[in-house]
Amino acid sequence: MTIMYLTFGQKTEYHVQAYLSMLSFRRQTAPTDRIVMVTTAPEFYRRAASWAEVIAIDDRQVSEWQGQHHFFWRAKIKAIEFVGTKYPADDLLYLDCDTLLRGSIDWLKQQLADGHGLMDTNDGHPMNMKTKTLRMWQTIKGRTYGGITLGPQHNMYCAGVVGIPAARRQETVATALALCDGMLDDHAEPIVIEQYSLSIALYEKTGLVETRNCIAHYWAAKDEWMQAAYELIAHSHLNDATLDDELRLFDAVDWSSLPVYVHKSSTARRLRNFVNRLFPDRDYRYIK
Repeated sequence: MTIMYLTFGQKTEYHVQAYLSMLSFRRQTAPTDRIVMVTTAPEFYRRAASWAEVIAIDDRQVSEWQGQHHFFWRAKIKAIEFVGTKYPADDLLYLDCDTLLRGSIDWLKQQLADGHGLMDTNDGHPMNMKTKTLRMWQTIKGRTYGGITLGPQHNMYCAGVVGIPAARRQETVATALALCDGMLDDHAEPIVIEQYSLSIALYEKTGLVETRNCIAHYWAAKDEWMQAAYELIAHSHLNDATLDDELRLFDAVDWSSLPVYVHKSSTARRLRNFVNRLFPDRDYRYIK
């Protein structure tokens, strides 16, 4: 199986998340598995170069992948296509940076071997969602893209995890691109188009199995996870840790104690911002 990631830019947080996710999978990989990082910032993955394949891309490549409508997340589908073409015999598992393997990699492999597509969580149908996602659906409902007419059977799955069996990879990715580009051509709200395109393509070509009980996707609880992640990375760097050392550090953390979702009160946020405006920090002093 090929396990792949895609990262952009210089924001350290994303690369710390990705490195942590890579470690979580490295603990269970077999010699026939590979971990592939496609990135515009390969310098962040020098430590991983001995056990993962790091593929450097540039902003020009990212722009090309975004297509004529300059839709940023179309690049995710193109990166999956790129890595899949490089390793056509492998089942492929794409992961967002903010993921962590908590279950068995063998379970994931078995689902793919049985011909099932994988995505994170079934979020329901866009017709039942709010604001921009609902507006997207109102634009595209009943339309046909890539030979598929969109209807109530097409739920939205979270695309933090995307698993595609090797035998159906090429047609699934081609279908996802046709769906994505068709929606963009019809000026659908560009909010989660790549996510919906992958959901529909995998539903139609492979069927879908959720991975939320095997892979933690902590997009809504990053503050809690990043504290633990930075602590691990700091220990690793300061102790010049080997890969085996890093894996032991990883295993010493009780990841199950961290929530994968936290509801953040918008009222509390507004009140904090109001209080901060009334009582701002002051008397800053600097080294001269």
